[in-house]
Amino acid sequence: MSMNQTDYQETAIAGAPYFLAVSHPARIQILLHLAKYKGCRAGSISARLPLAKSTVSQHLTKLKKMGLVTCTRKETCVNYTLNEQALDELKSYFEEFMNALESMRENRQECCPDNEEMDCGLEPFE
Repeated sequence: MSMNQTDYQETAIAGAPYFLAVSHPARIQILLHLAKYKGCRAGSISARLPLAKSTVSQHLTKLKKMGLVTCTRKETCVNYTLNEQALDELKSYFEEFMNALESMRENRQECCPDNEEMDCGLEPFE
C-alpha cells in the first residue's frame, strides 16, 4: 500500500492530538495504571505512582480533554477510567502511522539526487 501526500497529511492531522496526549512519561504511567483497574481516584493514582497529586491532576486533565480517560463524580470523589473507544482510535492511528513508515521503507528514493541543483536553505557547517 502506498500513501500519497494527502493520505499521510490526513493521518498526521488526525493522529497528532492522540500522539501528543501520550507524549509524556507521566501520562503513559497513568494510562498503564488505569489499565489495571476498573476505575481509580486521582489520589489513589498518585499514591501508587511516583507522581505528586498536582502532577497527576494536570495529566489527567489532558488525558480527559483528549478523551482517553473519562471520569464519574460521586459526591466528592472523582473516579477515572480508560475510554476504550478512544484507546482503539489511538491504536488505529499508531498502526496506520507505523504501516505507512514500513510501506515506504522499501521504496525510499534520494530526496535530492546528485544531478539536481539544490538550495537547502541552510548554511554549510564549519
